[in-house]
Amino acid sequence: MKQIYLLRHAKSEWDEPYDSDLERSLSRRGKEQSKALREYLKESRFEFDQCLVSPAERTQKTYASLRKEILRFPKPDLREAIYDADKEDLLFLLHGLSPSVRSVCLVGHNPGLEELGSALLFGETSPTKFQKFPTASFLGLSFSEESWKDLSWGNCQLAVFWIPGQIGKE
Repeated sequence: MKQIYLLRHAKSEWDEPYDSDLERSLSRRGKEQSKALREYLKESRFEFDQCLVSPAERTQKTYASLRKEILRFPKPDLREAIYDADKEDLLFLLHGLSPSVRSVCLVGHNPGLEELGSALLFGETSPTKFQKFPTASFLGLSFSEESWKDLSWGNCQLAVFWIPGQIGKE
C-alpha cells in the first residue's frame, strides 16, 4: 500500500512587493495555519518517506514550519517541476518515485494539487469534485499497487482531508 499526501502551502503574503511570485512568503494568517497544521500532524503521527516541495518561498516555509517540531519528517526535496504544475505534470513526477518510497508528501500550489487529488480519487473529471481546497489543506490518499507507475486517475482512496479551522467541526 502506498500513501500520497498533498499539502497546499499556507496563506501567502500579498501586501509586500516582490520581484517574483516565487519570493512571496507566508502572511500572518499563513503562519497561524502552519502552526495549526503542525499540531494536527504531530497528534496524528503521519509518516513520509519523501517530501517533494515546490521551490516557492511560501511552500518551503510551510514545510519548514512542520519540520520545526516534527523531526521525523524528511528533509525537503525541492522540485522546480511542482511550481505551476498541472495534474498531469504532478502525476508524472509521482510516477518517477523510487519503488522503495512507501509514502510521499507533495507540497505545492493550486489549481494543480486540487485537480490531482480530485482526479486520483474520482477519475479524470472537470471541474474538480472538491467544493473547497483552501490554503494549508492536507489531503491523504492511498492506493494498493506496488509501483508508483501504476498510479492513475480514480485508483486512490481517501485517507484524510484536513482543512485549517475545521477541527471540532466535523
